[in-house]
Amino acid sequence: VCFFICFSWKMGKKSRVKTQKSSTGATATVSPKEMLNLSNELLQKCSSPPPGPGKEWEEYVQIRSLVEKIRKKQKGLSVVFDGKREDYFPELIKWATENGASTEGFEIANFEEEGFGLKATREIKAEELFLWVPRKLLMTVESAKNSVLGSLYSQDRILQAMGNITLAFHLLCERANPNSFWLPYIQTLPSEYDTPLYFEEDEVQYLQSTQAIHDVFSQYKNTARQYAYFYKVIQVRI
Repeated sequence: VCFFICFSWKMGKKSRVKTQKSSTGATATVSPKEMLNLSNELLQKCSSPPPGPGKEWEEYVQIRSLVEKIRKKQKGLSVVFDGKREDYFPELIKWATENGASTEGFEIANFEEEGFGLKATREIKAEELFLWVPRKLLMTVESAKNSVLGSLYSQDRILQAMGNITLAFHLLCERANPNSFWLPYIQTLPSEYDTPLYFEEDEVQYLQSTQAIHDVFSQYKNTARQYAYFYKVIQVRI
């Protein structure tokens, strides 16, 4: 589940950021009232007491059904970037270098199943400091408080108590801003992950006989509840 926030930005220099289009070629439209109703229904479902033994799967399917309805309504509203993430690696290195990060002694490499990572290009001695990143390059709760999120953060206690949610909002806001300072970094982030949160329903079924299934149910329910709660918060403020 991904948080969705819509902000208006003044367009500056030409950007490779674009809004995803629907299959018909037109930008998707969403009825605020319909979305709010779905979000309220989702929040109510995710805030209900834990189901009884043997009822966890039924609850998961019901929550997932509501999430999929919301995803379909919001289809086409994501900010996407042209090309592949690796196309932006040179810009990331250039940005990091210009802002004081170390970029020598290693290179970005594809480690196949492990994904992209750093590969040494010279011998690195034990306990040698070879990589450093200035704090100004980091997206933190502090930088979020100094961004467009500042007003919301100062008024919402749940947001103040959950740094991970604050960072998620921070990332989405900066991703939607074509002039964001962090854009060279954001453009290199993966578009999907291999965690159970991203599994299809039939894939989750394979986990039902394992002890991990309870954590999967809990993570999905908690994430959906967070989405529904903050969707209402954002809509009220808009």
